Amino acid sequence: MTTLAVNRSINWQQLFSLGALNAAVVISWIAYHNYQPKILEKFEVSDLALFMTIAQAIILVCIPPIAGLVGDYMIRKNGNHFVVMTVGISVTAMVFMAVAATTAGNPVESLKLILPFMIVIWLISMNIFHSPANSMLELFAPAHQLPLAMSVLTLITELLYALEPVVVYIVDSIGASLTFVLGGVLLVISGWYFKHTTKNVQLSRDSSNDDNYNEDHFAKIIIVGLAFGLANAILMNIFPSLLEEKVSIFASKSLEGKQYASIILAISALCAIPVSNYVQKIGVKRSLMIGLGFAFSFITAIFASEIQVLTIAACIFFAISFSIVAVSSFPFVLENVSKRNITFGAGLFFGSFEVADGLMNIFM
Repeated sequence: MTTLAVNRSINWQQLFSLGALNAAVVISWIAYHNYQPKILEKFEVSDLALFMTIAQAIILVCIPPIAGLVGDYMIRKNGNHFVVMTVGISVTAMVFMAVAATTAGNPVESLKLILPFMIVIWLISMNIFHSPANSMLELFAPAHQLPLAMSVLTLITELLYALEPVVVYIVDSIGASLTFVLGGVLLVISGWYFKHTTKNVQLSRDSSNDDNYNEDHFAKIIIVGLAFGLANAILMNIFPSLLEEKVSIFASKSLEGKQYASIILAISALCAIPVSNYVQKIGVKRSLMIGLGFAFSFITAIFASEIQVLTIAACIFFAISFSIVAVSSFPFVLENVSKRNITFGAGLFFGSFEVADGLMNIFM
């Protein structure tokens, strides 16, 4: 067994395998959100849309911490990092295939009850392996380079979310059945690659910084997750219609609401690696506080501004601030959780992150 956490340089192969797994998750989520309403309509169960939204919110908030608890237990019991991930990825891929087979034919009355159940199982399984996989980030980089490692993941995920209109166009072109088949295959391949590149990793923290890891600060992790999640939820759920109204004349009505969010995400993604140097210089905690302070200040400015040029400037500065938060938040989590509860701390962060988005999806 090799201990990667004590190396002085980033283990790029393992980091990119984690990035590939996150990319597969993002693409799967985009495909799911695109096709879920269409599938419910096709099977004439559109009245279950609110139930599915509530179920999704509960699952996204509750399952990551539970998966983290189970993951930490398995690591303590037999040192196996991959049991939870393997089960989650396998079940997700199987449900993808089942949905593909279901949507390929004509709607059958007996499937109307099965389909929502399959979607709920898919939502649960998708959130089982995400936290355990990302909690291994600290194994791929020394503590002082975690912001740089996180910036690579931020670049990959936010750029994919920024390209959501393109991904939606592609999945619409190939159809629901083939999309779900490819989604299942993509998850299996990326999961296998991640396991293959990290199977010899031993869970061990950087011993030079042991003093930072003696206690669990779960309250801090929850607060950071809630704050980052709120900023993200505002960006994804409120900014599209708000910016379409505020800058439509400036943009000659050439952009739709979601495209404004895509542009902000693209700027944030491209800033991730440059701002990681800033985060490493002044420290994770200080960077996070500055990033959150500026992010919410510019959110307020965007709401208040009546001048389009100022609104656009505030959007650009918000994107940079959002990038700082994205790069520093998860390393902050890893600095505030003990070795014994690494995966649970990650799950608690991801679950807290989803609270605001879940509430907005339900009530909006």
